[in-house]
Amino acid sequence: AAPAVGITQAVYPVAQEVKSSLLLELVKRDEMKNALVFTRTKHRANRLADFLARHGVNCERIHGNRSQAQRTAALEGFKSGRFRLLVATDIAARGIDVEALSHVINFDVPAVPDDYIHRVGRTARAELTGDAFTFVSPEEEGDLAAIERAVGKRLPRIVLPDFDYNRRASEKLEVPLGERIAAIRARKAEDRARAKAKAERRGQQQAAQGPRPSGAPSPPPRPGQPPRPGQPPRPWDRHAPGQRPPHRRSGGR
Repeated sequence: AAPAVGITQAVYPVAQEVKSSLLLELVKRDEMKNALVFTRTKHRANRLADFLARHGVNCERIHGNRSQAQRTAALEGFKSGRFRLLVATDIAARGIDVEALSHVINFDVPAVPDDYIHRVGRTARAELTGDAFTFVSPEEEGDLAAIERAVGKRLPRIVLPDFDYNRRASEKLEVPLGERIAAIRARKAEDRARAKAKAERRGQQQAAQGPRPSGAPSPPPRPGQPPRPGQPPRPWDRHAPGQRPPHRRSGGR
């Protein structure tokens, strides 16, 4: 299946860490009346919505971790025009029908071509026209090629004029796996260092107290512990393991 005829499809090649800035620039230039923005994960949807809100964009998010009341409020606010952008994941966006939706933004390239067709098909309904923009990072080119084979054409590439594609990202929507692993290892190393320092302090305190005097009695062992060398046998040691010592009957019987 192919997207509706009234949809204008285009691709914005952009580095992963610059996608947020590119979307913000398109919004600032009034390139879109409203837009449904698709992300790959719930975490990225949250981070992107927070980023846009901090930069003055009226937006909301909808995904599987949001309550039904939150989803309903977000969708109603988007339909009424209170929110200009709605950031969503594929699962949460199923069944969303917004009239006169001007843009669909694939912030992340879908891994399945059918998901792309379903996404972009939410614009240009009822014989209207709409735009579907896909942000493609170098590592997503393979997924884009599969989509182009499915729709039967090569999608045009667009470079936004006067936009600095080499800018450094102000923040990351997702911490790379290697960095997450390094952070976990660093925390574990800190925990081991603290445990070692604590053990060394305990040893120093015991050394400062000096050895126990030879005549000082040792603390009595708890039941269930073996007797120390040189100690007389205890009553419970005279019975087989697991047996309780017999109790004396009261009353002279």
